[in-house]
Amino acid sequence: MKISEAAGAAGLDVSSVRFYERKGLINPDRGEDSNYRDYTSEDIRRLKKIVLFRKIDMSIEDIKKILIEDRDANEILYLQMEKLEQDKQKIEGSIKLCRKMMDEGYKDEDTDKYIAYVSEEESKGQRFSDLLPVLDQISLNSGVEKIVGYPLFISLMSSTVSRRLLAVAIFIGMVLFPITELVLSVIKLLNGRGSLFVTVIWVFYTFMLVSFFVNMMGIRAKISQRKRKEYTL
Repeated sequence: MKISEAAGAAGLDVSSVRFYERKGLINPDRGEDSNYRDYTSEDIRRLKKIVLFRKIDMSIEDIKKILIEDRDANEILYLQMEKLEQDKQKIEGSIKLCRKMMDEGYKDEDTDKYIAYVSEEESKGQRFSDLLPVLDQISLNSGVEKIVGYPLFISLMSSTVSRRLLAVAIFIGMVLFPITELVLSVIKLLNGRGSLFVTVIWVFYTFMLVSFFVNMMGIRAKISQRKRKEYTL
């Protein structure tokens, strides 16, 4: 069975099937004299399992534990339920904070008041959305796998810590570093110790990198969002 037929049978997009292949969740046979993959009924059953697990927002790593490592599915499901409950609490906390800010008419000078409110609520056990998932989004949109190579990239990005360290490095290299150097260059120029040529170079360099970063997190984020919807179909 060809990839388009397999995708249709599993209710997926072809790009989603390829994604799961790259992640090692399925490994269809490839004929010796053919570059085309041959998908079996077992591959289709596995793809359907992936669809089901993704419907409950299960991570690729956890799906691997069930399909590849033969871990007890109910054990992983129990842990996933705990994660979903935690996510639910965070969403409820964020909704509560958002409603409070809207009802009271948020103003810039109220920021410290709401930060104090968040701290007080967290001390009581209330959860709010974290900053760290943003780092996951940066690493997801970076496209670094095209440079590093999929096998090594998958291994490198197998842990949350690795993904977030990558995101921090990308942000520092593409945003924080060029902006800092540009500011220092302008200060030196104004003090008569800098070079106009160097400052112009930093303006161009900063604009290029920051624009690329914004483009990556904007346009690529929309593409990523569309793909994630395909993966969870």
